[in-house]
Amino acid sequence: MNNFATRMIINVFGIPGILLLIYFGGIPFLGLIVAIAVLSQVEFFHIARIKGSEPYAWFSIALGIIWLGVSYWLPQVLMFLFIVVAVSFVFYNLSKRIDGATINLSVSAMGFLYVPVLLSTLVLLRNLGNQFPTVSPIEARQLTMLLFASIWICDSLAFVFGKWIKGPKMAPLISPGKTVSGCVAGLIGAVVTTLLFRSFGWAPESLNLTSLVIFGILAGVFGQSGDFAESVFKRDGQIKDSGHLLLGHGGVLDRFDSFFVGAPVIYLYIVFLNSI
Repeated sequence: MNNFATRMIINVFGIPGILLLIYFGGIPFLGLIVAIAVLSQVEFFHIARIKGSEPYAWFSIALGIIWLGVSYWLPQVLMFLFIVVAVSFVFYNLSKRIDGATINLSVSAMGFLYVPVLLSTLVLLRNLGNQFPTVSPIEARQLTMLLFASIWICDSLAFVFGKWIKGPKMAPLISPGKTVSGCVAGLIGAVVTTLLFRSFGWAPESLNLTSLVIFGILAGVFGQSGDFAESVFKRDGQIKDSGHLLLGHGGVLDRFDSFFVGAPVIYLYIVFLNSI
């Protein structure tokens, strides 16, 4: 109960602030994603060091900040930048000692791919009108808020119902605390969230009922998949939380892990809908 109370305190103060930044978009929202990415990379590289590697942490973090900035200002050149980043990692590795070079380079590149590259889809989603003129700034804002709300509700219901109903474990070797009942409740919660957005007129008009239900299913399934993916790293490092910055939520990586997989999948889904 103490853990739940602490989580609620963070939610009460954190969620309205994030929603406000989503509403305004622009530089404030970019700043939020940059902050999340930097702190998450710091925690990711901390786990990597526990396993004995020596990642090029600040080099990877600096490239991540550049990537997010380009995602905001010049998204059309991201493929070019990706090649530049890949070459930069290879050449930076030449300046380091040979012993451990393979694992250190691999972990550093993974920290870049896993955090800023995947999180940049949130920036791209919020600015979707820059890629598709048919998407209005209001719709881009609604899509981003719907994504955050769906994943938050999914995470909260999975936590509450998992503790309440308990039952069989979903993946005991990866995340011993997560149950099948919790995962199902989270998935249902994500879908219901999209339907509530529709009933209150908060969902984009371009998404019909079927599209919204699929949106909720994708957010629920892949959001929870992101949670399990991060749990693999923590189990490998034999730690419970990636950090302690957010009290009952653990670290920043713990709190936003669902978005590392959920956001890219939702972004691809929305791009697909606007491309057909």
